Amino acid sequence: MEESHEELTLETLGSGIHDPRDWRRFSSEQATVTRMYGGDADCSSVVVWCLQPGQENSTHVHYESAHFIVVLEGSGLCLRGEGQPADPFIAGQVLIVPRGVVHGIRNDGHEPLSYAAYSTIGWKRETVGEQAPSSLGSAHHE
Repeated sequence: MEESHEELTLETLGSGIHDPRDWRRFSSEQATVTRMYGGDADCSSVVVWCLQPGQENSTHVHYESAHFIVVLEGSGLCLRGEGQPADPFIAGQVLIVPRGVVHGIRNDGHEPLSYAAYSTIGWKRETVGEQAPSSLGSAHHE
């Protein structure tokens, strides 16, 4: 089991060198997201998503920020807007999502999937389409 880490702040950032895998939290019930770092709405943020096979971070859009996704482990599909094909990816790859682009992540594999999502300005999102359950609305900010 992963060691539990608190959200980093400017005061606790230290050298700034951290492993996002330390913020992984898997649940058999739903996709989970843990905020690794982020201050107020005007700064960048980092969250770590964890999806068991069959789970997803449903389609959504960030109108105010670009989004960079680094796949830490596993494989899956990058979901796009309605009617657009999903794109496969594997661990080690980076998904670049410009602001205003609809996206989501689905674990269609047989192993756990985790990724770190970096946003350039805060972490505001608007849902798009049908939504799968996740811990996002319950224990973590939106």
